[in-house]
Amino acid sequence: MALFDIILHTNNGFEGSAEFALGMQELRRRLPSVRRWYVVNDGDATKPTDFAAWSDASFLLVILNPALLVSDNLQDELLAVGASDSTVLCVLPSDVRGFTPGVFLDYASRPGFDRFVSRLSIGQRSVPYDGREPWLYLVARKALDRSDLAGVSWEELPTLLREQTVIAGHAYLHSYANYYFSNRAEILPLLPVGIGTLLDIGGGEGNFGRLFMDERGGQATLLEPNPEMAAAARLKGLEVLVGDFQQITLPQRYDCVTFLDVLEHIADPFEALLKARQALKPGGCIVLSVPNVGHWSVVWDLLEGSFDYQPVGILCNTHLRFFSRHGLEKLLADTGFCVERWENVASPLPETFSLFLESRAVAGITLDLESLATAHFHVLARCPGEITQ
Repeated sequence: MALFDIILHTNNGFEGSAEFALGMQELRRRLPSVRRWYVVNDGDATKPTDFAAWSDASFLLVILNPALLVSDNLQDELLAVGASDSTVLCVLPSDVRGFTPGVFLDYASRPGFDRFVSRLSIGQRSVPYDGREPWLYLVARKALDRSDLAGVSWEELPTLLREQTVIAGHAYLHSYANYYFSNRAEILPLLPVGIGTLLDIGGGEGNFGRLFMDERGGQATLLEPNPEMAAAARLKGLEVLVGDFQQITLPQRYDCVTFLDVLEHIADPFEALLKARQALKPGGCIVLSVPNVGHWSVVWDLLEGSFDYQPVGILCNTHLRFFSRHGLEKLLADTGFCVERWENVASPLPETFSLFLESRAVAGITLDLESLATAHFHVLARCPGEITQ
């Protein structure tokens, strides 16, 4: 097995999180042949040609987006493809932006991810580079010595080597960077007309709050425990509170309080929803996005004896509470909320699992097929008896 060095580009936006810490642990475990790790801080002006003087390894693995889940075969496939043809200087793994035709993307947990990767082997081992933005790639050291690449950035290198850059069709990675930076546009239609003030709990860099302000013309306040993300949100024009929702004293009451994939991270969701009631103006509402623990991916894993935490998804390692529809409905009722709108975010069952479930009639087991095919619950709720807008 050829040894290689890694250059890891940091991103301070999410590197202090427990999710990212687990992600790096998983990444390191799947790269056992690394000789040295070099870390480049976000914003440093290091160029590929500079690195040629640091390392004498035959290959360098460049990680530009560190928020990644990678296949177990990643290093073996990248090295095999890179060494199989002397004209190949740069190799990227496949990802969601392009992979083996005919393979259905259906993973929602680590075991499912591994099953998906195993099916990629029906396709070609390498395919031409399509110009996608690089998140991770393997580059031959001899490419870094080329005088015509002087001053080229790490991001530009695969494109400038395009005729000698390929994609490894059997290797795969999944980026979870959007977990931190999404604007959650799919939630906006759930907000009733007339919302003027909104408190977004745990909204990261405030992208949903900014979207609400731009699209609805209201004022958003972000409550975020991560100081760096809070600072980024403040630059976007949001009012920002830094701290823990359970501990902080709120300066005002709001028309709406949102928990967008946050409630499951809170040790006491019951008390959190009671505090949300107190934070609402008369007629105010809460909006929730909550993952469904009854999703087929979790059920399938449990049937195979697995319940493995990951940096992202239903089994995220910072989830402290898990909800089915019944459990979430009960929690809302117990805290005095009445559901006005409930949406199930569909995630259809894979054909293989559907075939397995067909045997349920023989065993006399009643299945909630709707729950199995639901990844998230999106909920709008108010306190009954209060004046509505």
